[in-house]
Amino acid sequence: IVENFLTANYIYDETKTKNSIAEKISQIDDQILDVKAGTLLVKKGDIITESKSKLLEVAGIYSYKKSLGFSISNLLYTIILTVIFYPLLVTKFKKNILNKNIYRSLFLIYTIGFLVFRFTKLDHIYFVPFETMYFLMGILFAKDFAILTTAMAISYLFPIVGYDPVFVIVTTLVCIMGTYLIEKVTTRQELIALGMKLAVTKFFLYLLLTYFIGREQNLVVLQSGEIVVSGLLSGMLAIAVLPYFEKTFNILTTFRLLELGDLSHPLLKLLSMKAPGTFHHSMMVATLSEAAAEAIGANAIFARVASYYHDIGKMKRPKFYVENQEGGENPHSKISPFLSNLIITSHTKDGNELGREYKIPREIRDVMFEHQGTTMLAYFYNKAKQLDPTVIEDDFRYSGPTPRSKESAIIMLADSVEAAVRSIDEKTPITIENMLRKIINAKIEENQLSEAALTFKEIEIIIKTFTKVLMSIHHVRIKYPGQK
Repeated sequence: IVENFLTANYIYDETKTKNSIAEKISQIDDQILDVKAGTLLVKKGDIITESKSKLLEVAGIYSYKKSLGFSISNLLYTIILTVIFYPLLVTKFKKNILNKNIYRSLFLIYTIGFLVFRFTKLDHIYFVPFETMYFLMGILFAKDFAILTTAMAISYLFPIVGYDPVFVIVTTLVCIMGTYLIEKVTTRQELIALGMKLAVTKFFLYLLLTYFIGREQNLVVLQSGEIVVSGLLSGMLAIAVLPYFEKTFNILTTFRLLELGDLSHPLLKLLSMKAPGTFHHSMMVATLSEAAAEAIGANAIFARVASYYHDIGKMKRPKFYVENQEGGENPHSKISPFLSNLIITSHTKDGNELGREYKIPREIRDVMFEHQGTTMLAYFYNKAKQLDPTVIEDDFRYSGPTPRSKESAIIMLADSVEAAVRSIDEKTPITIENMLRKIINAKIEENQLSEAALTFKEIEIIIKTFTKVLMSIHHVRIKYPGQK
C-alpha cells in the first residue's frame, strides 16, 4: 500500500542546501566577542572545536601552527646540539663515558635535573638550584669533563626554560666563574660559601641584564629573590646528596679523599699498631709524594692519601719487612728465598683484599699494586740462584701492573728512595741527589715508568723536590756542649 499510494513530495537537494547556508552566513556581520579577565574559555575535558581553537589563538594561549613550529624547531635544535657534542664526547672523553660509574651518575644527575626544570613553571625557573647539578658534576668528574657536561646541560635546558636568554647567559657566566673557584674547595663548608658567592654574582648579573633587556618589574623582584634562595640551597643540596653518589657509584672525590686521609681511620690506626715501622715509612712517602705531585701539577691530595695506604698489606706479616724488625732479628734467615719472595710479593695482593674489606676506593687499591710495578727482588733472586741455577727471573718479580698515572709513579719513586736514602752515611744535597738519580734511572731502564705519562722535565722537578724534602727531614742537628 505504501509503495503504491505514497510518493515523495519533498526532496533534499544537497547542493542547493549548501549554497543557501553559505548565502545566509555571508549576510551575517562580524561578531565581536568581549572576553573579560577571569572568563573561562576552556575547561579540562572540553573538546577543542574550531571556534574554541580560534578563540584560544586570538587570546594568545594556543596556536596549532605555532605549536607545530615550536616542536619542529626544538627537534632541529636538539639534533644540532647532538651533532656538536657527540664528537667531543667520543674523541676526548670516551674513557669517562665508558666508565659505568661516571656514566650512571651523570645520567642520574641529568634525569633529576631535567625533570625538575620540566615541571617547574617558567616564572619560577630561577628558584631551581642549577648550581647543585654543576657542583655535583664539578666534584664527581674531572675538570674538563665537568665543564663539557655543564655546557651540555645548559644548552639542552634552553628549550625547557622557554628560550629565556637571561637564564642561559646568567647561568653560563656563573658556571664559568665557579669553574675557577670550585678547584679550591676542600671542605663541605667551603662549598656552601661558594654557593652563596655564586648566588650574589648571579643576582647582580640578572639585574644588569633585565635592566637593558626590559622585564616586568614584579617578575624581576620575584625572580631576584628566587636567585638568592636557590644559591643558598645549591651548596646545601650538593652536600646532602654527594655522599650517596660517592658510595653508590664508588667515585673518589676530594671530600672523600680528605676523609680517608684522617689518621684516625680504622685501617690506618690498625697499621700504626701492627706495623709501626711501615706506618712511619708511609708517612714519609706521603710527605715526598705530596710535595712532588704539587710541584708538577698532579693531584697532591690523592698522592698523599694513597701513600698512607700503599703498604697496608704488610700488616699481615709485619716482621718480614725490615722497617718492622725490632732488635735486628730477620725471619728471612730461617726460611728459603723462594718462600721469602712469595711473602714479600704478596703484600700488594694482601693490601688489595684489606682495602676491599674496608671499602677503600679502587683508585687507591690500584696504587697498592702499581707502586711496586714489575720490579724484581734481586736479593732473593740471587740467593735462590745459588740453590737452583735454573731459577726463572720472572718468578721473582712483582705481578704489576706498572704505574698508570703520574701520582702512582711518584709514589713508586718515593717508596724506593725513602728507604734508600736512610742508608747514606753523610746526607748532603749532592749525595742524596746522586742516590735519587741512580734509583730513578734504574726505574726508567726497567720500563717501570713507561705508562705513567711523566715527562723528563717533570722527572727532573721530582728529583729536585725529593732532594729538598729529604734534606729537611734528615737535616744535621747542632751539637750542644757536652753532647757526643
